[in-house]
Amino acid sequence: MSESEEYNKLVERKEEVEKAIKEFEESAIIKDYLELTEENKNLNEKQLLLYEDMKKEEYASCEHILVYSSIEHDRTEGRAYKDCGCIKCGLDTRALDLDCDSNFLSPDKKIMYDYFQKNPFIGSLKGIEIACDLDLAKAIYSKIKQAHPNIDDETATKYFEIALDNIRNIPVNEERKINRARRLSLFSNFNRWNGSDVHRAY
Repeated sequence: MSESEEYNKLVERKEEVEKAIKEFEESAIIKDYLELTEENKNLNEKQLLLYEDMKKEEYASCEHILVYSSIEHDRTEGRAYKDCGCIKCGLDTRALDLDCDSNFLSPDKKIMYDYFQKNPFIGSLKGIEIACDLDLAKAIYSKIKQAHPNIDDETATKYFEIALDNIRNIPVNEERKINRARRLSLFSNFNRWNGSDVHRAY
């Protein structure tokens, strides 16, 4: 087959496809589908905007229970840089530790990032201060709230600190660590159960 014959066949097939597409577009079912697809897109956008507003309001009104998950010291300037997050509302300063464009963040991290851009006074965050691995802290707090939905912050913090003391002071073998991680809905290979990750409060 010559190139001109192949070209003519392509043109003929393209015309057939375009005709079929036009017939589909005029179909009532396809029209309904396209309209619903567009409506769904608009609903998703509105839902995301409302969710962002709700989360930012939650961050702003929360009486935080702050957990310091890591602390780095600058010996030259004598400063300490702390990553912290709230185990109640989920606000996490690690959203600012970006090695990539903020547009590539997950929706929740992007909301936190934008919140901190408009509310840059991280040092003004108020709340009860506890030092602990943040993923572990959130998991423990979640279990406390699950068992006691109406618990107040002071009591929840006491329960939380008791749980941390148990982790610090009661040695367990690797199998028990893995089982404990599963109970807390953490990855089964989560192994941050030692003194370097479960600190005493500063």
